[in-house]
Amino acid sequence: MKLGLRNTKLISAETKIISRWHKRIEYGYPTPFLNREELCTPLFKLLRERSIYSRGRFGAWKYEVSNQDHSFMQGVEAVDNILIGAPELTLNLPGVVNACSAATFTMCCLGSDK
Repeated sequence: MKLGLRNTKLISAETKIISRWHKRIEYGYPTPFLNREELCTPLFKLLRERSIYSRGRFGAWKYEVSNQDHSFMQGVEAVDNILIGAPELTLNLPGVVNACSAATFTMCCLGSDK
């Protein structure tokens, strides 16, 4: 992964990588279950208080927004939230995000036609 980030110029050759974690899971997929929000919400709040943003397929544990494009957007939106306080629509409003088409996303999800 480290070499891939440099080859794609996502990080420079001089960038010091201070931490990385990788785990291969043979079989696994987030599965929705009753009371998921009641279980996960306090855990995510605790993580966030420690500046840990748990996002993506196995980070947010939200089946309805856990495919590749949703997982990528959760990362983008987490960074936007950290940097400029932007809302994390994909994580917090999966029903709204999934109801929007690409052509109507801005108006549907952001309430703007621009």
